[in-house]
Amino acid sequence: MNADNKKSMNVAFVGCGGMAAQYLPVYRDLDWVRVAVCVDVNAAAARTAAEMVGSAASADFASALGSDIDAVIISTPNSMHRSQGVAAMAAGKHVLLQKPVAANLADAQAIASAAAESKKTVGLYMSYFDQPLMHDLRDMVRDGRFGDVVQGYARLMHRGGMMWSRESLAGRTTWRGSVAETGGGCFIQLAVHYVHIFEWLTGYRVVRATGFVRNLHCPGLEGEDLACCVLQLDSGAMITLDTAWCADGEELALHGTEGTVTYRGNRWLSVSSAAGAFDGRVVRYAGGVSEAFGGPVGRDQTMEIRPPAFGDITNELNQHVQFLEAAREGHAAPVSIESGVHDMRVVAAVYESARSGCAAEVR
Repeated sequence: MNADNKKSMNVAFVGCGGMAAQYLPVYRDLDWVRVAVCVDVNAAAARTAAEMVGSAASADFASALGSDIDAVIISTPNSMHRSQGVAAMAAGKHVLLQKPVAANLADAQAIASAAAESKKTVGLYMSYFDQPLMHDLRDMVRDGRFGDVVQGYARLMHRGGMMWSRESLAGRTTWRGSVAETGGGCFIQLAVHYVHIFEWLTGYRVVRATGFVRNLHCPGLEGEDLACCVLQLDSGAMITLDTAWCADGEELALHGTEGTVTYRGNRWLSVSSAAGAFDGRVVRYAGGVSEAFGGPVGRDQTMEIRPPAFGDITNELNQHVQFLEAAREGHAAPVSIESGVHDMRVVAAVYESARSGCAAEVR
C-alpha cells in the first residue's frame, strides 16, 4: 500500500527514558505516523526524544490527550499506567502500554475494565514477540517437534539494580527502587516476559506457583534483586524462572519427550528433535536421529540467531508497527490487556508464595 493511501496517525509518546528511546525510530520512520508530542516529567528527556522525531516536547501528560491525538504510547513507571491509560481511553485514544500492565493486580484489572469498554485499540507491548525465533519455536511446539513439553526454563538477569542502588544511596532515587511504583523488584519487571511467552508457546496456563525472593546486593532498592520460582502449568508441565538485578545472563529452554531447545544470550540456539527437520522463519534444523539411553534422540544442531533491532520497521513482527496498524484498521491489539492481567495474577501468586513459604494458587 502506498503511503498516500494509508490513513495517517498522530501519536503522543509518553515516557521517553530508558528503553523507550529504542522504540522511537519506529514512530520516526513510518511515513504514515506523526509524533505530535513527546511527554516526560524529565524535560530534558522529552526534548531529546522530540528532537529525534521532530515533535513538540512537554512535561504535562494532558498534552497527550488533545483532539489531534489518535494514539497514546505509554512507557512510564508501572504505578502511572492506571491513571494515564484510563485517562487516554476516556479521551477516546488508542492506547499501547509497556509491560507489565500495572504495579499491582487491582490497577491491572481496572485498566482491563476500561479497555473492555473502549471502542479503540488497546494493547500491551511485549518485546519478545518482535523476535521471529519465538514464532518459530511456537510453530515447532504446536507441530510436535519436541513431543509433549514437560519442562521449561528461563533466566533473565542484568546488573542494573546495583547501579540504581548506588544512585539511590547517593540521593538520586529511581522509580525502579520503589515497591509502590514497580509492584516489587526484579521479578515483576523481568519475569512477566517469560510467564507470557511460556504460556503462549505451549498453549497452557500457569495454575500454581512457588517463589523465593531476596535482596542481596541492592540496599538502595526496596524490592528484590534476586528471585526464583517454579510454575506449574495446567498440563502438569513445570516452568522454572530465575531473575536478578545483581547478575548477568539470559537463557530460554524447552524440554519435551521428543526434543529440546535452548537459546542463550540472545545469540546461540541449540535444537535437538527426533521428530525431523524444520525450516522456519529463522530456524533451519536439518534433523537426524541417533540411538541413546531411553530411545532415539534428535541430532543436536547449534545456530546463531540474533534478535532484530527494536526500532526496525522492516521486521513484520515488530509489535509497535503491528499495534499501529491494528489501530489504523480498527482491529484488536496483537497482545491484549487481559492477557497481561493474567501475567499479573501469576506475579501476585509468586510474591504470595515468597511471603508465606507455601505454594500459591493463581487466582
